[in-house]
Amino acid sequence: MPDLREIRERGQLLRGEFLDAFGRLETAVMQYIGKTDVKATSAMPFSQKLTALAKARDRFRNPKRLDVRIAAIRELLTVRADVVHSALEVVVSFDGRTTTTKLQFQNSSDFDRRALTLSCDQLGLIIRRLNQLAAQFSQQRLKEATPTAPASASA
Repeated sequence: MPDLREIRERGQLLRGEFLDAFGRLETAVMQYIGKTDVKATSAMPFSQKLTALAKARDRFRNPKRLDVRIAAIRELLTVRADVVHSALEVVVSFDGRTTTTKLQFQNSSDFDRRALTLSCDQLGLIIRRLNQLAAQFSQQRLKEATPTAPASASA
């Protein structure tokens, strides 16, 4: 039988790593927004920051990469909502031969939605993906600003 306390502690550590990774990603996005003329504040929900950034896609050297990154982040926002707005539960299932343990997050603000159930490995993969997205945002490049012609002196 698995040690449920150990699994719960590992789950809480992973939950903390997940939230830290999301924080790093949001910081990377906000630092990037700071390099543009996009109007976004730190108080705005992350989804609204992404929407504002997407509207300025013509400023990017490769707007398709930006689209892919924003789409990937949007997919993970629902996972974040479940992890943040729930109490961590450990689920143990036994099929007669093997015991499986998973982490379950029941979103307390959306109880009608099915609980999110992840293995520790799955949560670890999501954390790696968040860190990867943060690194990619820090490397996202803007188009070069077109230089303005110097003002001519009138005689």
